[in-house]
Amino acid sequence: MKITINFIKCAILVFAITVTSCYKDGDIGPTGPQGEQGIQGEQGPAGEDGTNGTNGTDGTNGEDGEDGEDGNANVIASDWFGPDAQYFESNGYTKYAEFEKIVTEVDTDFYNKGTLLVYAKFDNYVEEVWPSDHISLLPLQISGGTTEHIYTTYTAIGAIKIRYRREGEFVPETYTISASALFRYVLIPQATTGKKQKVDFSKMTYEEVMDHLGLEY
Repeated sequence: MKITINFIKCAILVFAITVTSCYKDGDIGPTGPQGEQGIQGEQGPAGEDGTNGTNGTDGTNGEDGEDGEDGNANVIASDWFGPDAQYFESNGYTKYAEFEKIVTEVDTDFYNKGTLLVYAKFDNYVEEVWPSDHISLLPLQISGGTTEHIYTTYTAIGAIKIRYRREGEFVPETYTISASALFRYVLIPQATTGKKQKVDFSKMTYEEVMDHLGLEY
């Protein structure tokens, strides 16, 4: 009897397995929500630095450029000189004392294009009228009470002329430039003045002009 019951149980179990295996799988369900991102892992150790590349060969040095000309290379400045060989002129309209200074550098090209500066200094006037250490560019005018003392300069090919004229109530028939008067000329060719914006030397003192041109006082 016991054997019969066990046999029946086994038969039922086999039947259940058989029936179950005959059913098809069901449809796949919908995708579930994405899970939260995990925590970032720790950074790994840095890799070793690569070997430095070989330095390239230095290039050949370029040739030195030529030295430029000095700013006053073509400027000519005279020493101080006096009124040698002066003479007096009177033509009925005007009268004046004058002398000529030979300057061979004043050629046609300079006469037409260059700049001439003539400076003067005097010690024959009272200090209140004209200090003995004062240097001024021609033309200039010195007021001496009732008389005006006027100095001008003119250029000719190969020379410059310096003229002295008096105007006033008490002008003598003849007069001369003081023998102690001193003059100095500076010749500036066009190539020198044309390098930069033209300079108005008349607005500069004697010392400023000498410094500008790199000349001794």
